[in-house]
Amino acid sequence: MLSPFNRILLSALLVLTMQSAITAQQTLGELYATDASVKGSVILAGSGTSVLSGSSIEAGAQAATLKLERGGTLLVCPGTKLSVSASQSGRELMFSLNSGSLEMNYPLGASADTLLTPDLRLLMPGPGTVHAAVRVTPQGDTCVQSLPWNAAAIVVSETMGDATYQVKHDEAVQFNAGHLGEATHSKQNCGCPVAPSTQVAKAAPPPRPVENKPPQPTTSPAQPLASPSPEEHLSVDAPFVFRATDPAPDLTMTVATLKLDRNKVVQLDPVVLPPQNNLQPKTAETANKQQKHGLLSRLGAFVAGLFH
Repeated sequence: MLSPFNRILLSALLVLTMQSAITAQQTLGELYATDASVKGSVILAGSGTSVLSGSSIEAGAQAATLKLERGGTLLVCPGTKLSVSASQSGRELMFSLNSGSLEMNYPLGASADTLLTPDLRLLMPGPGTVHAAVRVTPQGDTCVQSLPWNAAAIVVSETMGDATYQVKHDEAVQFNAGHLGEATHSKQNCGCPVAPSTQVAKAAPPPRPVENKPPQPTTSPAQPLASPSPEEHLSVDAPFVFRATDPAPDLTMTVATLKLDRNKVVQLDPVVLPPQNNLQPKTAETANKQQKHGLLSRLGAFVAGLFH
């Protein structure tokens, strides 16, 4: 039976043995996820969970991000289970993917990483930057895509054959049923599915209530004054009295002050006739006729001049 001191010593030895075994494993990186699960050796850290070599990561409804110790990230797409292990030097990584999607984005030194699927083997030699996406369906259809920032070669081979296929830069290839002979170019995304954009319906604000204002008195617009017609004639208001027995009147002052209906004064220049010739005798009747005819002629000419 062990004494209390021996029991404490044995417990300390067990703890040291376990810590030595954990230290012997390579730390791959820290996992950041909300609903992912990890099977294998892990170490709880302040910001995330440190994943050790030989562990498997299974993402839930959200993608899980593994921040690699050597730099770069692995994005494990929703519903994907990925196994990760490292070489003893820690410079080479090996991934195993049965079904699901994966996106790789990390620098690679003078080594080579390997990704295994049920039917294919992907070799990514360095140095360079790996930026690629891989998707494997339960039927074995494998999609390999070289993303825009990829600067490393992606060599695909069958696990049970010697044929190889190198995916070119910015190219996506679909290997139907996991066979290189069934390779076809694809335009689809081989990585994580893009979440549909959320559209938020915007409701229009309700109309403002109409305020009851007292009725305003209506005023009719002022009518503009009618402009005088260009064809409107002037009317003259002046008395004309004629007696045959009267001598010829002096119309100079009368005609000069004729008033028009628009309060305008027409200035007329008087006309002075030369004296008649007294050498030819005339009878009183002839003189009266000539005087009458001369007066009517002058009045007719004057009135006619006003209307033209």
